[in-house]
Amino acid sequence: MKSNSIIFPFSVLLLVFSLLSCTDLEENVIDEQLGGDLIKNPNNVQSLINPPYGSLRRLIEWYDYWGLQQITTDETIFPTRGTDWFDNGAWQQLHIHTWSPDHIRLKNVWDAMSTGLSRSNTAIYYIGQFPQNETTEQYINEARFLRAYYMYVILDLWGKVPYRPADELDFSITPEVLEGKEAVDFIIEEVKAVLPNLKTRSEVGTERVTQGAANALLAKLYLNYEVYGGEEKWDDAITYCNAVINSGEYEVTDDYWSMFQHDVTGDHPEFIFTVPMSDEYDMGGGSVWVNFTLHYSQTFGNYTSLWNGGSTTSTFFNTWDQENDVRFYDDRIMDETGFNQGFLVGQQYGPDGEPLETRSGDPLIFVPEIDLEDSPENYGVRVVKFAPKPDTERQFSSSNDVPLMRISDIYLARAEAFLRSGDGDAALTDINYIRSRRSTEGEELPLLESLTLDDILKERGFELYWEGYRRQDLIRFGKFTDAWQEKPVTDATKTLFALPTSAIDVNENLTQNPGY
Repeated sequence: MKSNSIIFPFSVLLLVFSLLSCTDLEENVIDEQLGGDLIKNPNNVQSLINPPYGSLRRLIEWYDYWGLQQITTDETIFPTRGTDWFDNGAWQQLHIHTWSPDHIRLKNVWDAMSTGLSRSNTAIYYIGQFPQNETTEQYINEARFLRAYYMYVILDLWGKVPYRPADELDFSITPEVLEGKEAVDFIIEEVKAVLPNLKTRSEVGTERVTQGAANALLAKLYLNYEVYGGEEKWDDAITYCNAVINSGEYEVTDDYWSMFQHDVTGDHPEFIFTVPMSDEYDMGGGSVWVNFTLHYSQTFGNYTSLWNGGSTTSTFFNTWDQENDVRFYDDRIMDETGFNQGFLVGQQYGPDGEPLETRSGDPLIFVPEIDLEDSPENYGVRVVKFAPKPDTERQFSSSNDVPLMRISDIYLARAEAFLRSGDGDAALTDINYIRSRRSTEGEELPLLESLTLDDILKERGFELYWEGYRRQDLIRFGKFTDAWQEKPVTDATKTLFALPTSAIDVNENLTQNPGY
């Protein structure tokens, strides 16, 4: 059931003006007559709140935001395979940290997040012009949270974020730029301001902004505060983790893989804030989860276009307890698809049980070896986190609702904050609480007897791999510039991305990050 879903194709996400853009000073009129009706008629309030929610979908597109958070880390690598997957070196550059200000993925993500920020401002301003009631006030608070969320994402990626107040309509004024502590403090205060006025998960579900989502975002902001603002805020992180955990609205379940099936919805008890998806609409290939990793010959059901790309590194693969940890492997979709969820290694089979071959007729055996510049077809252990729907009529439109926040992450965040603030016993309790629910059938994932920060980083990898968390985690743990498979040690300046040239060109207050 998706009663609170905001499901619509991108083609209908049309606002009248990109009025409040933070980086683009042009007014982009889409349809003047439609626009006048939209912003003057209170009955259209839903049409104003939907677009900032719609931009959240850009956070789960594998080739843009997800790519920046994953392909730059030890969890994910997109090697060139003959003439496939070179794309002017874009994927190689992300993996070895040699991107430039003109890298297409940086520009795309900057534009997408700036659009989300702009749509949030537009919603705040125009909904505020309507006669106020409970619904308009709720939507304004949700839009303020979404604006803060997009600012958080931009800050995390670039260390600074342009900001224009929602009621600033003089576009000759260049947006100011918030950096570091000033930026994170502003975002925190915005979230705190709206938190008491938001509804709960039980009232509106996980596909709308809730108090749980606000508390979870505050927990993440304080957990990363030392990176953003230069100070430790572990106690604050614990406080807001407690608010989520003690709300009684969320539960760590015993069935880890239930979160990643094709029929999963925002109703799942682990989910705090989700992006609703549907294969009833054409959404584009950015939100599909199997096409970019499976081999060309691993066709099944209505999935006929597979691209043999992304893999995991042996560096990450070799950290796993492959026998006892249920998160490594699950076979519930194998009869329909021929492959398992989790890590795909060794001989691969079709849905009929027959062994598959490469295009040259060799056995299709996935191996951990990788050559970033020229990998054979079978190189690289593949990963399938979200299960596809074999009988879908739209193989490029995933049906899986995708969590942006879930409760196990909050337990792991609290464990980290506990350990960093000196309470090792409490940290160990939280880590073992998660591990106690992640054993394979007939086996038992051992509980830890002691705990280090490296243990917590590993546990975050086991729980959250390929979900878009890894870059932020590696930076916080001081390991983002380390060497791993096919990547040398890189400079500390790479913890921030280069600002796109196009962004600097339209905002004189933006200055390029060091090292670029």
